[in-house]
Amino acid sequence: MQVWKEFDDQQITHSMAHYLMAIQDLLKEQGYARVTDVARQLEITPGSASVSIKALKAKGYVSEDRNRFLGLTELGEKVAHDVHLANRSFIVLFKDILGVDGAQAEIDSCKIEHLVSDETRTKLLLFVQYFLSRKEEAESFLTGLRQHQFNCPGPQECQLCDNDVCEMECLGEACEHQHPH
Repeated sequence: MQVWKEFDDQQITHSMAHYLMAIQDLLKEQGYARVTDVARQLEITPGSASVSIKALKAKGYVSEDRNRFLGLTELGEKVAHDVHLANRSFIVLFKDILGVDGAQAEIDSCKIEHLVSDETRTKLLLFVQYFLSRKEEAESFLTGLRQHQFNCPGPQECQLCDNDVCEMECLGEACEHQHPH
């Protein structure tokens, strides 16, 4: 299977992840969650929330009792937890380690938080925890990273470039090079 097709195999969509996290947050904050509460939290109509939550129930992520109170199944709880953890880890990586603006770090994290595998999420968490440990080696690496200026050794020797085009020349501007991608 080609790698790009893996994206289609995602079991959870971006909006599904946010519904699950909204239910999780509401249960923690007020002890209950209803469709109207989820709609208010996500700033959408109750009708839209109802349709999406129905799909989440059918997939086994959400439960609803006879009084119409929502809950997360074990699977729903795990997915919400995993996505939330990935979100926080990516924000720290982007903002605190790479130096991306805080608002942009949140936006970018939100775009990818639900897409990463368990393996990648675990490795990301370990990486972020290492930098947050404030160990001398982590501080030294971070200092070196922040001082580093990219210097392309040439497209033929660089692992990031195409064979004949330096990708760094194209950052932040419209690139006149024809890319075969």
